[in-house]
Amino acid sequence: MIMPLIKPASNPIMNMQNEIKWLETVQGIFGFLCMILLMLIVRDDVKIFSIASAREKIFFCLTILMILMNFVGWAFYYSGYQRGWLIVLSQFAAVPLYYFFFGLWKSNYLLVGATGPFFLIHTINGILNFGVRK
Repeated sequence: MIMPLIKPASNPIMNMQNEIKWLETVQGIFGFLCMILLMLIVRDDVKIFSIASAREKIFFCLTILMILMNFVGWAFYYSGYQRGWLIVLSQFAAVPLYYFFFGLWKSNYLLVGATGPFFLIHTINGILNFGVRK
């Protein structure tokens, strides 16, 4: 959402060229599936915001940690610190892990199941584009 407003001098994520097209397609499918499951699957017995149990507290904290890791990674990215390992961890691994921990926090096990393949494919894509080359 911010990228059209603040254009970094160097923008390797938006200029990324995937050599393995099927990987990009499968990543997109699982990412879209995660978004749909994140928004549409809500159990009747789950409260809007609950961190009463120890389990809920742990998964809520891990969810917040992943989103903060993503935001901090973007802050470094926009400030010009664009190291491959940081991009892989904060932009590629943290996003599906956010979905995963959110799914566990909200007991959305369909989302949890979809995040496994999404995490693997998305992180592998990040490694191929930024971890191996930089």
